[in-house]
Amino acid sequence: MNNENVEKLIQIVRKNERELPYINLDPLGNYAGWVTDFHMYEKGSSGVPVKLDLSDENNMFVLFALASCWSRTGQWQNSACFAVYLKSSEKDKVSYWRDAEFIQQEKVFRESALTQVLNGYDLQKPKRQISFRSDFYDSLYILANQWEAIRQSLKDSERNRDYRMFIAFMSEIHGLGARQNTMKIKIPLLLRELRIQDVYKNIPGKWCCVPDERVRKAAADARFSISLKSNNTIKNVLKSSEIIYDIFHDLYDLPLFAYSDLKENWDN
Repeated sequence: MNNENVEKLIQIVRKNERELPYINLDPLGNYAGWVTDFHMYEKGSSGVPVKLDLSDENNMFVLFALASCWSRTGQWQNSACFAVYLKSSEKDKVSYWRDAEFIQQEKVFRESALTQVLNGYDLQKPKRQISFRSDFYDSLYILANQWEAIRQSLKDSERNRDYRMFIAFMSEIHGLGARQNTMKIKIPLLLRELRIQDVYKNIPGKWCCVPDERVRKAAADARFSISLKSNNTIKNVLKSSEIIYDIFHDLYDLPLFAYSDLKENWDN
């Protein structure tokens, strides 16, 4: 690993904090969480950004929806805009998503729902077209029907100071990942956002880094040569998270995630 280049990457991220919508830093220069500010503003509003207060159950459900939807194929903006749709349209209540008929109606109107967000909010547009996949809605049905058990696993983990209970439970729910697979890689995202907002105590930072494909590609770049484990098991996902946290601490995976957007600034 090249420590000098790692430090340079950290400085580039901090220098370009206002350039990218997912870089939210606190006064100490640590990551303040993605969902604390989506950098999306309702057009004609007073400039208050969309954000999630994870002490609110509905907002927490949106976080879980975001993580599951991001586990599907596609760019991160898809799940971010979907989360904004859920919150802004007040369709963030768990009970809504236990109704199979309601879900089918939402699937039918998903293109107009996306248009509602794109027309109603100022956001940085990605290179590829944003889409609301139909299987996003399937994820919400599964999450809603597992919600009490999910919340209980978090409470039990907090009480026992052992979040392996929550991780094991989440990683065994089929249908939250691509196709009918389980969700593994985005479980650290859930823990990270909950840890940053201090919703549950004693979440270890070492299990809060997301080793997704974008992060893995940056880690493997010759500038850094950070060796991560494969993502074929939750054990390996957590081991990669530990490696990333040991390097970047409470910036988590943010510098590696941002690298592809900021590498053109390397020599500036």
